[in-house]
Amino acid sequence: MESKETSKKRFYLKWPWDLVLYILLAVVLRIFSIPVILLIMWWNKKQQPDGPEEGYCLQRTRGRLTGLIWAAIFLMGGGLAIWFFAVAQTMPYEVEKLKEELSFGYYLIPIAGAAAVLVGLFLAYRSLRDALVPEKSTLAQSIRSQLPYPDETPPVKELFAIVDQDLRRNGQWCGKMGIGKKWVLGDVVSYIPRIRGVFSREEQHTRHAGNRTQVTYIYEVWIVDDRREQQITSLRSKKELEQAMDCLRQRAPAALFGFYDSKEYKELVYAEEEEEQLAQERAYRQRKARFEEQDRQEQERLAQNQVLTLPDGSVTSRITWDTIHQILRQPDQIGKTVPFQLVPGVPIQGQGHTFSRLVCLAGGAVQPTRILMEEYSGTPDVPGQYAWTRDVTTGEAEQVLRAWLRGKIPELGNWTPMERAGRTWQETAKRS
Repeated sequence: MESKETSKKRFYLKWPWDLVLYILLAVVLRIFSIPVILLIMWWNKKQQPDGPEEGYCLQRTRGRLTGLIWAAIFLMGGGLAIWFFAVAQTMPYEVEKLKEELSFGYYLIPIAGAAAVLVGLFLAYRSLRDALVPEKSTLAQSIRSQLPYPDETPPVKELFAIVDQDLRRNGQWCGKMGIGKKWVLGDVVSYIPRIRGVFSREEQHTRHAGNRTQVTYIYEVWIVDDRREQQITSLRSKKELEQAMDCLRQRAPAALFGFYDSKEYKELVYAEEEEEQLAQERAYRQRKARFEEQDRQEQERLAQNQVLTLPDGSVTSRITWDTIHQILRQPDQIGKTVPFQLVPGVPIQGQGHTFSRLVCLAGGAVQPTRILMEEYSGTPDVPGQYAWTRDVTTGEAEQVLRAWLRGKIPELGNWTPMERAGRTWQETAKRS
């Protein structure tokens, strides 16, 4: 297999020109600008397959400019309330009539208006601060607060790079939530070694207004760290929520998992006594040690079931995850792709197919990692005629390889079916 060409020059709009264009389109085309803006955003994302050039964190802080919309709504609403009250004062008869109809609520109009204006100003300030001064953003503050020495943190560019590099190498994306090996990027950032609890919130709120019924769904991930601090991320669907919870179970297996506002959640968040907090920390350490021992035993068992062909052509049946992990990282050290393959003693069944070999072309953080799973021909030592392939990030490759070692096949919905053509492979029609 050959890696994809990565030197091809790609054209896309960079910050702040994309924002300027979006504003101009909105002014000129108004509501008709929406499909054009969405098309440009899709193109920009397509031209950056390995993530935004500026980095995930910086992109997230600049995305806070959307908060200006809410700021404008609060400012307009508050301004209208104050204007209405001021105009009403010039008409004594109308004032007396309003006082009778609204009673005490009449005097709350200017107070509510002033409060809305203050909220609007705060939202505008926070949005502009996060977008234009990222070193003071909420995202940067959340990263600093979780580092071992918050007062000695590097400049914001290096600070964001810590999270960005982890997500590029190991990132699994569940909607807007990126889950790496050490960091979780949501509405804020969480450091995985400090996570003590992960709780899902799934609620349905129904509101009746006249003859209309409005249903609102809430999908949130609540992460609690060792300081009892909570990081909350809103997602768009139940599927994204389930994917995020499943991925976090793999990345932070020793943490408590459950539902928001459950008994486990309340005991973890509202523990005030020092003895209770120490007991929870001891329980976490015990769970962590138990999972590490189980993982070690699992790796020893798996070493007897697969044959690994190393990049230099040598073969070994003594496989540990450290060996696989080191191979996946070699491209970052030597500057080129690294091939290896895994062959199970017994073909693996899953997703309606049987597979006899996995070939991996590790690309590191610079380019995607290509994985090809060859289907079993039905006869030992005879190459298969069909295969499935996909280009993934290093983090996704780790997930696929861990599953393969456990005899599990990933969902093939996003994989490309291939057919053998001599010594190479060619794309074929998708098979069920």
